[in-house]
Amino acid sequence: MNFKPLGERAKWAIVVLVLIALLDAVAVWADWDRYDLLDRIINGGSYTLAEADSSDHRQSVIGILQFVALAVGAVFFIRWFFGAYRNLDALGAERRYTHNWAAFGWFIPILNLWRPKQIANDIWRGSDPDRPDEPPSTGAAVPAVLTLWWLLWLASNWASYIAARLGFSGNTTGDLQHSAAAYLVGDSLDIVAAVLAIVVIRRITAREEARAARRELPA
Repeated sequence: MNFKPLGERAKWAIVVLVLIALLDAVAVWADWDRYDLLDRIINGGSYTLAEADSSDHRQSVIGILQFVALAVGAVFFIRWFFGAYRNLDALGAERRYTHNWAAFGWFIPILNLWRPKQIANDIWRGSDPDRPDEPPSTGAAVPAVLTLWWLLWLASNWASYIAARLGFSGNTTGDLQHSAAAYLVGDSLDIVAAVLAIVVIRRITAREEARAARRELPA
């Protein structure tokens, strides 16, 4: 299997991640504004029905935009991720799983809590440019940014899940306020996760290209 440069796939994945981070930043502002509104309602502060209706509409629009952005981001990120894992054959590195797992592993419940991270570890280890002619060690350390990205990605999803549950099943204004707080946490974490994902994409893409160049692989 020939080595396929990841530059184009990386570029589009990064573009979408930047858009996701910017949208999350808007969502954080909206989450805080909604939390403040609900706090005033609970504690007898001043507010208007128009303000409440505007908050509901804004949250709905932002939620839809975030869902669309996440779907598009998943397509472009997984496309890059799949290519990076498939390249390991050409780079002289062994894979623990077939390259199709780089795509399917994200969608299998429970397993998707760790399988993509295992594949990311394999990609990092298999793209070592300092030992281009040696197979990677399965126990070699991976950088903290890889683990931190994954933990924040999981945490942001978990916070958003809690927020959605509270929002749909909550019976009190307090429940809605807790939902707004959870969304605020989830969106904040997602900004950092998106930034770290960009770092991961850039570093792995550069590592694979450097290893391929040192092995004199045709593109």
